[in-house]
Amino acid sequence: MASRAHVIPAALLILGGLVSSPALAQTTVKLGHDQPETSTHHQAAVKWKELVESRTGGKVKVQIFPSSMLGSGTQMVEQVQAGALEAAVLPTAWVAPLAPSVQVLDLPFLFPNREVAYKVVDGPVGTEILKPLEKVNIEGVAFWESGFKQFTANTPIRQPADYKGQKIRTMPAPVIQEQFKAFGATPTMINFSELYSALQQKVVDGQENPIATIASMRFFEVQKYMTLSDHGFLAYVFMINKPMLDKLPADQRDILVKAAREAGQYQRDIIKAAEAQHLEAFKKAGVEIMTLSPEQRAEFEKASRPVYDWYIAKFGPATVDLVRADVAKAQGK
Repeated sequence: MASRAHVIPAALLILGGLVSSPALAQTTVKLGHDQPETSTHHQAAVKWKELVESRTGGKVKVQIFPSSMLGSGTQMVEQVQAGALEAAVLPTAWVAPLAPSVQVLDLPFLFPNREVAYKVVDGPVGTEILKPLEKVNIEGVAFWESGFKQFTANTPIRQPADYKGQKIRTMPAPVIQEQFKAFGATPTMINFSELYSALQQKVVDGQENPIATIASMRFFEVQKYMTLSDHGFLAYVFMINKPMLDKLPADQRDILVKAAREAGQYQRDIIKAAEAQHLEAFKKAGVEIMTLSPEQRAEFEKASRPVYDWYIAKFGPATVDLVRADVAKAQGK
């Protein structure tokens, strides 16, 4: 069972932050994330640490803080912005308050599959989406992932109408809250580290997360039904405090950035391989798993249209059009 995260005060983080000793010529970089040590995110974080420390010859040391040890997603993003935390890898939804355009990746039914999503986020469009972070002292250097999100609930979810009257946990991203409003549910914001307890105590009726996250956080123990919907791609932003990054020697700066992208590719390989095994574990635990039919998926897509209208009305059509054009290009259309 997930427990409330132990939050380390920002003041202590500042004291233990960027350390550069003339004698040792060594820099210490702290990396925070919100997933447990059993997750592919943590495995990739360890890979990043290994690559960075090896390629810098030990001149840069990495300390990893998993499981929201440094605070909520919002708190970690704020710490990176302030320079109290050197790096973090977190869902786009937690970044949205500082860079609203990032929310475009949380729009439902935006990507048809992983391959297309990768082409978009790894290319010029992905770079453009992350660019606003530079204005708030954050360098977005790579996209990691959790995979495509699925629905879980205490009752079967086969159509948008099944969400009517349901309280569904969401991250603090308005676009995701609008999604569940469009389905007829009441979005309820709960910290990720407290979600297991909230589901267990039926504070909320359901949630959305990718298969790997449902497995690592053991949400399948407290949710009876799962719908394989692939309705949203959950991208993670690997972010580094920009002033800190800019102060590093060019070779070290290049190593940190390239290693983040390589570790992200490593994570993609292991997360896809694990999903089939996770689904079998869910079934053995008694979870009833349904897959949306093409007709049911079309019904959800239709119900999602107001979310796009809301996004365009609030942020304009430019970013949505940019992503949609790149999706079409990636599909060869």
